[in-house]
Amino acid sequence: MELEKKCVECGRAWKATPHTGRPRRYCSRSCQARAYRRRRDRGRLSTSTSTASGTGPVGERLASVLELGVTIADTEGVAAVTLRTVAHRSGLPLASVERDFRSRDRLVAAMAQRLLARPARRGPGTGDTAVEDAGTALRRLAEEEWRVYRTHPWLVEVLASTRPPLVPAVLDTARDALAAFTRIGLDSHAALRRYLAYSAYVQGMALLLLAERRESEHSGTSFRHWWREEGHRLDRTGATVRHAWLAELTASPPAGGFNLDAAFRDGLDRTVRALTTEP
Repeated sequence: MELEKKCVECGRAWKATPHTGRPRRYCSRSCQARAYRRRRDRGRLSTSTSTASGTGPVGERLASVLELGVTIADTEGVAAVTLRTVAHRSGLPLASVERDFRSRDRLVAAMAQRLLARPARRGPGTGDTAVEDAGTALRRLAEEEWRVYRTHPWLVEVLASTRPPLVPAVLDTARDALAAFTRIGLDSHAALRRYLAYSAYVQGMALLLLAERRESEHSGTSFRHWWREEGHRLDRTGATVRHAWLAELTASPPAGGFNLDAAFRDGLDRTVRALTTEP
């Protein structure tokens, strides 16, 4: 007698003949191998990201490698972070770093997890006095992400992608933001669309942080100096006559330079209000 079974990996049905021994779970060896690779990779990534925040020799070694990786990215850019570089500068054998992280992408993902991890928050019914409304929750999440970008602008290069590293901290933030959008009556698909627009705003402003850092390092001039020189040039070419808004801005440049923090919060407030006004 044949029994119809479904592959636990791809879902394809096949006819199986009853037999003794361990039940067959996969329709083919390729599905079995694919499932094994996924379990293996997930296990290693979760071990790297969780153990790095723990104690003991292994946890301390991983934490020191991640701290070194973050320092290299802060000072030289994330492109400078490689397994060989962190192994050399930490004094560890390259084989040891490769065993811990397996690839550069997983090392950078673990660095992102370390920077974005938030303390566990108590949910409703566990002592909180009130549940945040959608706007408050979204502003809080954006501010938390912005603070990390402020210190580590390179991180936006890692996260501003259609395929970001799906480490626990990234998934937690997405979950909380989507929950905020569903609280105003959106279904999961509509909530995801608004989340993408919301995230694009936060990361788009963070790209300006990264550009500001790079331009200051490469040119050696401040924004205020650059704006003053550009104002003189635009005035000489007649651009300020053709564009009245330029004349006003160059005549009274912002004191201390353009304030990205103020611009971020002004735009964030308007973006959140627009995205949460109506379902």
